[in-house]
Amino acid sequence: MNIRFSRAASPFFYFFFQKARLCFFAVLLSLISVNSVANNYQSEEEKFRQLGNLVNTVMYMWNSPSGLSNDEIITLVEQSGIQQDSSEIGKVIKTVLYQLDNSLSTPDSKLPLGVAEKASSADWEYLKNSNVSRYIALKAVYIMYKTANAYLDTSERLKYSIPQLYSLKQEALKTTDHHAVAIASIWLAMEYSEINQMKAVVEIEYALPFLKHFDIKYSLETALNKRMAHSWLADAYTNLNVFDRAAAHQKRVIDISKEHDAATSYVYVGIINSLNHLKRFDDAFKMVEESEQISVENQSAQQALFSLWLRVSVHLHRDKQDDREKIAALTANLSHFKDIKFPTDINLLPVLSSLKAIHLALKGSDADFEEALNLLTSDFNSQTKTSSYSTPILLVKHTHLGDLHSLRGNFKKALFHQHQYDFLRSQPNGSYKHLDELDIDSPLQRDITITKLQEMARLKDKQTLKLKAERFQALTFALVAVMSTFLLFWFWRKQRSRAQASEIDDLTGALFRRAMFKEIAKPMSNKIASCLVLIDLDHFKQINDRYGHVVGDEVLTKFGQVVRQRIRKTDKFCRYGGEEFLLYLHDTTEENAKALLEDIKLSIASHQDWSATEATFSASFSAGVIQVKGERNINKIIKACDNLLYRAKSTGRGKIETMSFPAYLNENI
Repeated sequence: MNIRFSRAASPFFYFFFQKARLCFFAVLLSLISVNSVANNYQSEEEKFRQLGNLVNTVMYMWNSPSGLSNDEIITLVEQSGIQQDSSEIGKVIKTVLYQLDNSLSTPDSKLPLGVAEKASSADWEYLKNSNVSRYIALKAVYIMYKTANAYLDTSERLKYSIPQLYSLKQEALKTTDHHAVAIASIWLAMEYSEINQMKAVVEIEYALPFLKHFDIKYSLETALNKRMAHSWLADAYTNLNVFDRAAAHQKRVIDISKEHDAATSYVYVGIINSLNHLKRFDDAFKMVEESEQISVENQSAQQALFSLWLRVSVHLHRDKQDDREKIAALTANLSHFKDIKFPTDINLLPVLSSLKAIHLALKGSDADFEEALNLLTSDFNSQTKTSSYSTPILLVKHTHLGDLHSLRGNFKKALFHQHQYDFLRSQPNGSYKHLDELDIDSPLQRDITITKLQEMARLKDKQTLKLKAERFQALTFALVAVMSTFLLFWFWRKQRSRAQASEIDDLTGALFRRAMFKEIAKPMSNKIASCLVLIDLDHFKQINDRYGHVVGDEVLTKFGQVVRQRIRKTDKFCRYGGEEFLLYLHDTTEENAKALLEDIKLSIASHQDWSATEATFSASFSAGVIQVKGERNINKIIKACDNLLYRAKSTGRGKIETMSFPAYLNENI
């Protein structure tokens, strides 16, 4: 209860019990007092909100080329009346603004704050009672900039900022406000990221469920929000080489951008980088197309250029036979992008100079390529000087320069940049080792913290819900229902496992024919280009006759293993006959199908030692591939595959014949 509210209400109770004759007067007096306090409380809350937003504006826009100009911010400061404000809120806000001014201002551009007036502990406590989430956000900003102003060296700053932010988190825990705890944790994670990526990840994952989406009305307490947390987690998992988890968080960043902001092409860089590392190039190109579509919708030349760079990066990572020619064509004419500048509030690598360097790595002279590298390096160095967190930029710099030298064929210099990258990656734990050993956290303490938070939530739920005996009965009924559902689900899974086991060949792991036809009936009816492949192992009867059926079974098993390792979950693999196999490749062209089969064939051919015989030999196969699109008569398609398979075997075996179904029908009319 607000202190002033209780003081206003207590006279009412005193007069009510002590002097009944003044009852009516006391009631009126109390109502007037309560109403006055409530109105005053609302005005204080609104004042705190507006001044909190002012702090956030200064923090992100003062002396920055993005957002409001300095003159506009000065007008906001003057209009707020903060210079003459000696209230608890005014003193705390000025204390924080002084720290921001010392860190962000230049001799020629200072905030109009007047005489310094340091806030007391009581002033800070007053703000906490007003709005705990905003108080925690404001205190975190104060800690960060105060330590930054006192200790220019990063390692020295972290020695003081991390323990103070950790204490702030403990203070937030005692308030039972989940969002306040999340704010403290996300600020702590930002500092942890300099010394220990895993600790940063733990803090962000801990905070993520309770963070809110950015709200311009409450910009201070939502400045570090869900989208930013997903973005930081994606960066952390990328640095830890856990690219599948990085891609999942980057997808959430894109989804949140579409839902809560105007989506731009810039948010696609992370997910495309992760997909490139995972070698999921088809998915990466789909993301590029989505980025290109958004750049068209936004009518943005900057985003169009950035989407071009994303497409080039996928070709660069895939590096197949014709990728270099495509890169050269894409980067051949960049003149219409000459004067394009990217938003200053988005930390991007130097896109235009990067594309020029890529083109010259493929087509330019040594002198031109060296000049482009110098320009690109200069652009990276400029970014490093203006960033508070320079390590990620340097890591991107050495990765990119290494890729360029590899593209040029200078592997000695590429290796140098790889060594520089590895050195930077190893630096934080070495340089800040003493910080990492600070006795401020442990697995036990973390468990206690989480337990404390959960216990506070349980107590709050008990107080608000006031559970009665009927709830216990309902819970018992629900438990019985859950157990019954679990048993039914277990029984269903058991039956399903048995059914699935009866549909799969033990020797090769492939589906039997009936199961295969059931699995592909619906996908084949979709108007998506897919392929049906009939495969026959070459000279398999001779393998059985010469080495025995045990060796023949081993060949079949090995073939099944290789195929299942190469195909996707959407593809289906069937043992069609003795040594004949049927393969369904979803959303695949005949060219991609042939490339996959060639890869499988190389893998099979490389296996020459068999456990059941001392003889050395390799197996091969022939295949007929039919590309279909919406055809439903599977028997006709398999017949076409069989005819192409016959053609492959008749031309010497070990061959792959491909054709689209319409072309096959035209040929066989």
